[in-house]
Amino acid sequence: MWAAISYLLLALLLIFIGWEVNSVYFAIVFYWTALSLLLVSTAYIFNTAKIFRKRENGVIPFYIRWAFVPFLFGVQIYNAWSRKRDKVPPIQQINENLFLACRLFPSDIDTLKDNGITAILDVTCEFDGLEWSSTQENINYLNIPVLDHSIPTHSQLNQAINWIHHHIKEDHRVVVHCALGRGRSVFVMAAYLLSQNKNADVHEVLAQIKETRETANLNKHQLRHLAKRHKKGELLIKNKAVLIANPVSGTRLWEEKEHLIVARLSDYYDLKVLTTTKEVNGIELAKQEIAQNPDIIIACGGDGTVAEVASVLVNTQCKLGIIPMGTANALAHVLMGITSKFIPVEQACDLIIDGQTSIIDTAYCNNELVLLLAGIGFEQSMIEKADRESKNKSGQLAYLNGFFEAFGEQKSQLLKVKLDDNEPKEICTNSFIVANAAPFTTLLAQGGGQPDHSDGLLDINWLTPNNEDSTTVLSIAELMFSSLTQTHLAINSHHTNAKRVEVTGEGELKYVLDGEVKTAQKLVVTIEPASLNVICKEQ
Repeated sequence: MWAAISYLLLALLLIFIGWEVNSVYFAIVFYWTALSLLLVSTAYIFNTAKIFRKRENGVIPFYIRWAFVPFLFGVQIYNAWSRKRDKVPPIQQINENLFLACRLFPSDIDTLKDNGITAILDVTCEFDGLEWSSTQENINYLNIPVLDHSIPTHSQLNQAINWIHHHIKEDHRVVVHCALGRGRSVFVMAAYLLSQNKNADVHEVLAQIKETRETANLNKHQLRHLAKRHKKGELLIKNKAVLIANPVSGTRLWEEKEHLIVARLSDYYDLKVLTTTKEVNGIELAKQEIAQNPDIIIACGGDGTVAEVASVLVNTQCKLGIIPMGTANALAHVLMGITSKFIPVEQACDLIIDGQTSIIDTAYCNNELVLLLAGIGFEQSMIEKADRESKNKSGQLAYLNGFFEAFGEQKSQLLKVKLDDNEPKEICTNSFIVANAAPFTTLLAQGGGQPDHSDGLLDINWLTPNNEDSTTVLSIAELMFSSLTQTHLAINSHHTNAKRVEVTGEGELKYVLDGEVKTAQKLVVTIEPASLNVICKEQ
């Protein structure tokens, strides 16, 4: 916090000087510098390195850099001055394949080459990396943005130590650096060394580093968190991954994106890639691989492929990663947010690398896994009308067309519904949904707001039928309101929760289960709480 206060006080002083100075040009310089320092102090106050927007390749975007120019200029001068006065060399070898360093300058390229260093891990946020030099010299480069005197987040540290491990396993030499080579870089280096020996002592590992780099010195905050993470067993290499891809999902995006995905993930995971065929589906491939104890199995395809892989991972320690390539990609939308609709592959790869996880509920409908929902009426009719040909041709518009067709038919059904151990009751409805999870765009499942996929309960939603289109439109509008506000109006739509739902009709029921149309005489849906470990967006 002292850093934030120091920058803030200096910024206020510069604002005062700028106000008092007579020259407009000098005033602009003082105000500009004050703005830069105010932004930096904000980053420290809220402990967010993201304010610098430093990318993985070490570049701070131009639209951000202009605001930080005075600070960046000052940092460069200070780093160069500190380096000149430092009593240890800029780059030092800790073990056969690991090096520790302060800020790297273009003049260090020859030293990197002489030492056979081919991978640079930069754990700073406050200055640009050697992006142009690294590209020319064919050096692998990764930036993990961390504020000075601070620590990386759990996902950042996981990403860093797995990246180091991957490159060392490939017999690459890796240098880890921060500004002065004393704090942040030492923290990450020690975390990696501890990950290689769970019985190692934190102080002994730090002493080992200090034997070579005597200026290495973690502050109390860094030391406490390093010891805590080591004690909790969080410093583990978990990079054995299997990717199961459906090459014909959606618009056959796999063929176009395969190289990008494999190249992106291979820097962090020992990646094995398998593809489904007509003869061998995702279930069989996942069963075959789960026996090898991978850390993560990634389903690459549509909701059907995801469901196949997930069915094998329920109630296991293995994490499920998703790279959406289907038409709807509804579960990916729930776990990754709305941006998964626009840059699905890129965002999915980023999340898989970050490794943030959540344990979610699943459900079973007539002994079949349910990740999203089971629906009767509108939802079933909409999916049925959006056949494969129309989905290939129109994408998600096929579902919209199917919805309007189903809306025009206005078919109601008399259902007998039993919730948990309660007495059955008859419901006349044109839409009945039992949901475990659903994106906000699935309006028919939003009677009580967006379903909570980790509350151990099923969300049951139904509409009161009416022959007038206006009433149905109001019902849909009500659901939209519920989706946006997370409140239930209970005018034309109805919502409740249960752990078990039993449904029968006047004859055979046509229903949809996670996008697949099915039939049965009776539906029995049960919740399976906290049963699937998934990669997701940080909450």
